[in-house]
Amino acid sequence: MSVDIQPALNGRASTWLRRQLSRPGSSLLSLASGGLALAILWIVTDWLVLAAVPPFADPAACAEAAGACWPFWVEKSRFILFGTYPFDEQWRPMLVSFLLLGLSIATGQMAVSGRWLDIRLFAALWLAGMAASFVLMGGSVLGLVPVDANRWNGLPILLILSTIALALALPVGVLLALARYQTRHRLLHRAAGAYVEIMRGVPMVTLLFVGVFVLPLTLPKGIAIDPIVAVLIALVFFHAAYFAEDVRSGLMALPAGQHEAASSLGLGFWQTARLVLLPQAIERAMPALVNSTIGAYKDTSLVVILGLHDLSATARMAFSDVAWGNQALEAYVFVGAWFLISCSYLSWIGRRLAARAAKGRSLKASR
Repeated sequence: MSVDIQPALNGRASTWLRRQLSRPGSSLLSLASGGLALAILWIVTDWLVLAAVPPFADPAACAEAAGACWPFWVEKSRFILFGTYPFDEQWRPMLVSFLLLGLSIATGQMAVSGRWLDIRLFAALWLAGMAASFVLMGGSVLGLVPVDANRWNGLPILLILSTIALALALPVGVLLALARYQTRHRLLHRAAGAYVEIMRGVPMVTLLFVGVFVLPLTLPKGIAIDPIVAVLIALVFFHAAYFAEDVRSGLMALPAGQHEAASSLGLGFWQTARLVLLPQAIERAMPALVNSTIGAYKDTSLVVILGLHDLSATARMAFSDVAWGNQALEAYVFVGAWFLISCSYLSWIGRRLAARAAKGRSLKASR
């Protein structure tokens, strides 16, 4: 039996047309936005494909081309990713990058699905990944060639400083939030509050300089600290203050009856926090936590002022080569694409978590 779908299509088209005519201002804005999007898409397509120099063409053709110079990406992508790390040993920073990305993606997927590993196993995996990253990058053990930290460049240093700092800063921030939330121990409450306000009132650049140049001076004679470790410590303590306020906002949003009900059941403070308060508080604070995570991830690029060459610094080094001096745009497009993809993934995680939380609240309300 055949079904004529033309009347249905005509009905939908007329309904859509009537809706647009009833809102001319909104329709014109939508039309203008669509036209702008198409114009941008055409410009990007023309630059990347139509007017671009093919990947394996003569690099000399890039001087006259109006589009992208794909030979630059073919030649310099490995340098942008790994910088001055010894060429024959670049499998090590590549492995570190896959390791940290894998841990980060697995954490995000577990958060979205709600199916977490045992907390001790989860923490052990992250600690093992952190230790393996430093062992692989530094060498000197297990027969690995030693590589000075000054040659840790590009993507691995970005991931080490961002993912490890965030993984350590979140639990510290949760503890600070709980310390500031409770009022039984007034000294602890005020100390946590003072710490958070001081960290939020100091620019991150200042704290980075303190970590690299002042912290080593406070150590006993004969004890040195690697600049990367010093920067990592500074980032952990800085971002922990912001995570603390995000989590505390979730705690303050909870009804007072939650804590009182847990106390009436004989639960102690830590049991109440772990079983009752934190799951709900983190759910409510998730948009703020995701926003702080994305901001902290991007701000890691500020370490370039300390002489640490992250992805943006190696991109600048790539087009500083005399042969590729006109390819600054290509270099920064490479970096921008990386940050766009990674930050979009973090935003997607945040939206999925918010949708799952909203669905859970609607199911509870319907019961």
